[in-house]
Amino acid sequence: MRIAFYTDTYLPNKDGVVVSLINFREELENRGHEVFVFASGTRKAKKENKDKHVEIHTGTTFTPYPDYKIALFPFLSERTVRKWNADVIHSHGMATMGLAADRAAHDLSLPYVATLHTLVPRATHYVSNNNTFKSMAEKMTWEYLKVYYNRADVATAPSKAIKQLMVEHGIRHTHVIPNGVDLEKFLPEGDGEKIRKRHRLEKNKVVMHIGRLALEKNLEVLISAAKKMLKKEPGIKFLIVGKGPAEKHYKQLVKKHDLANKFIFTGFVPDDEVNDYYAAADITVVPSTFETQGLVTLEAMACGKPVAGADCLATKEIIKNGKNGYLFEPGNAVDCAEKVLETLRKKEQLAKNTLATAKGYSIPKCTGKLLKLYRETIKKK
Repeated sequence: MRIAFYTDTYLPNKDGVVVSLINFREELENRGHEVFVFASGTRKAKKENKDKHVEIHTGTTFTPYPDYKIALFPFLSERTVRKWNADVIHSHGMATMGLAADRAAHDLSLPYVATLHTLVPRATHYVSNNNTFKSMAEKMTWEYLKVYYNRADVATAPSKAIKQLMVEHGIRHTHVIPNGVDLEKFLPEGDGEKIRKRHRLEKNKVVMHIGRLALEKNLEVLISAAKKMLKKEPGIKFLIVGKGPAEKHYKQLVKKHDLANKFIFTGFVPDDEVNDYYAAADITVVPSTFETQGLVTLEAMACGKPVAGADCLATKEIIKNGKNGYLFEPGNAVDCAEKVLETLRKKEQLAKNTLATAKGYSIPKCTGKLLKLYRETIKKK
């Protein structure tokens, strides 16, 4: 089978969308299928690209998400799709590369699958702080997504929660296809001691947040909860791993709460050290109410670490209270503090169930579901 992926973000970016694309592509190719990636990117990325199955379309930076590029001439990709003789088109974006996928699929009468990876309607804070405007922008965004995804033969969501939202907003023919977690990369055997020594955490209990530092990650909830936790467990240190547009904001918030000596911001972490950071932590915290699936939650569990997370969207589908972690009320710092402490107290008991949870989202298992959907879509088309 020949599959054309379209995306508005790609390497060298390493966000959740890119990780899921790479994981699916590698597993599909391991099974004998061919995958061609059409992506937006910089001129540098286009020049340095040596992958004959990747076509970069240069574009301008999307200010709210600098890693995303708005391709200026994405429709030229149709020539390659026609020449390559694709069997199915799979859009992983909704901006200009997504529109190019739509046109190519309809012009060439090809089976067309489109995935909603990012909950864009809930990111209106990038546009304005005015609540009325944000409400209007959210409605308008859902209307656009309704039109866009209903043009596909099949629309997929990475979790039941996102599928439900899509259905509620009028998107038809929806299926749940989770993104897989790499169980060969994320393992309980990471070198946590190396990371603890690097950041002088040998004697501390470590609570980690890992991922892109953006406002929608709700890290302020953890920062507010930190003081409450420290009254009961003064030896806790908070390890904030990653970078992003809100990094400066969160650092200032930590100083405002007089917690600079308790929070460690690592900045960018090399890919080959991520597993070691999971190993260094006692638990991971996910306060975000923006997660369409929550790969961080699954990665942490694959590394044998329980997770405390906001009782919202995809996170609540993965975390089971008292089994592999604890859920707290979204935005509630008091409840967050209590559930993080409870997760810390029972970390060894909870860790016994985390790997079993992650195995349910293995790359081979998720790719099998995707392949089945492709075959059904091609057959119907």
